[in-house]
Amino acid sequence: MNTIRFQIRGRFGHFLRAEANASAPSYPVPPRTALLGLIGAILGLPKDVPQKNLEPAEIALSGPMPQTHWHKAKLRKVVPGALPLVVKHTQKTGKQTEPEKATLIGQEWLINPRYTVWASLPDEYHSDFEERVRDHRWHFNPCFGISEHMADVEYEGSVETKPLPAGLQLVRTILPEAIGDLEMGLVFQDELILHSLRLPRAVSVERVFTHANYILERNAKPVPIKTSHAFQAGDAVITFL
Repeated sequence: MNTIRFQIRGRFGHFLRAEANASAPSYPVPPRTALLGLIGAILGLPKDVPQKNLEPAEIALSGPMPQTHWHKAKLRKVVPGALPLVVKHTQKTGKQTEPEKATLIGQEWLINPRYTVWASLPDEYHSDFEERVRDHRWHFNPCFGISEHMADVEYEGSVETKPLPAGLQLVRTILPEAIGDLEMGLVFQDELILHSLRLPRAVSVERVFTHANYILERNAKPVPIKTSHAFQAGDAVITFL
């Protein structure tokens, strides 16, 4: 299997948690569905199309958990009133034609997010995607969750990825919980900081999401796990989301 390795980075990011209601907390990493959307933007696929046309893509992700900042975002409930065409000298400066009817919500932003991605796409998209990332060109600007948070994409190479035999592996990427058992002795010895995450993995045309449980090391250190689902991708041992 051939995989394309590239880095994505930006100033801010926001990946809305599925369970969010009034406030807007963010996942610390882009879910697989968000990565499919980013790849689709580079290829020029319309919204909601990548999550269907790019399956069955294989995607792996590595990166430290970024710091976060809570930002107040103004959400307008109605379109604000139009400005008057004629301004009179008797007009009061504080007068508004329509009440603003806006609300402020807290939105969690990721600060300086950066991740390494390995991607193997269906044959009809794989070569085109690699050429675009290598040439630093895309149809739509890739973003970190919302369009205002632009992402830069840097090509790092194309590597042959081969499955590894079952056994203890030091995996550099985010781990699906179901693929094996952690070697807890080495986890404590290396003082790893592990987080358990439930992230969207796939989405249907009707916008119905399926989720999976993952393990993330806070500083992107290799995690020891006994598994038969690891792959050697160049100098890194990875698992797919």
